[in-house]
Amino acid sequence: MAVPLLRTLILYFAVIAAVRLMGKRQIGELDPSELVITILVSDLAAVPMQDLGIPMFAGLVPIATLIVLEILLSWIALKSRTFRRLLNGQPAIIIRGGQLDIPKLREMRLTTDEIIETLRKQNVSSVSDVKYGVIEPDGTLSVILKQPQQPVTAEMLGITPKDTGLPLVVVSDGKLVRRSLRLLQLDPKDIENRLRNQSLAVSDVFLMTLDDCGNSFIQRKEKR
Repeated sequence: MAVPLLRTLILYFAVIAAVRLMGKRQIGELDPSELVITILVSDLAAVPMQDLGIPMFAGLVPIATLIVLEILLSWIALKSRTFRRLLNGQPAIIIRGGQLDIPKLREMRLTTDEIIETLRKQNVSSVSDVKYGVIEPDGTLSVILKQPQQPVTAEMLGITPKDTGLPLVVVSDGKLVRRSLRLLQLDPKDIENRLRNQSLAVSDVFLMTLDDCGNSFIQRKEKR
């Protein structure tokens, strides 16, 4: 019983390490080469996990080889635009000026139902509202709306909204997050003083976020 458990744990952490080395993209944003590598790695890990007669290295060595290959291909693609297009393809415009490019849809084997569904997910009600629709190499649809349908911005209204930064968690479940404090170049006393002004202690706070512009959010712990 201990041997299968140990093999499973080793392979599990090996796959986690492999995925981490590939980067932090979401599954829906993987390039074709990355998707293939991900599928192959999962299959290779499953074989020695299920069959105890297969040595561990029979799964670990191919996984390591694939990850090294993926890193090498990514490096070459970074240096060569031609190789990148050959490996991952290139964007394709399927909507121009509110009209579907029918030949391009047929070439890419896309249906009108798929396009309309994707537009709905992006809160676009009609193809006629789209100036350009582009299928990216990862398969997602990017949309540039016509000017009358574009969201209103502060610049259009002639106003200057309050500046905001990247909010970081500085208190989580009553404990200070030291890494966030270092990024904000603050020390614990700065946070304690902020909370003291609101009659709170660090231990009273469930969540506190703070950005580099001084904007904060505080949620107290629930009273039991």
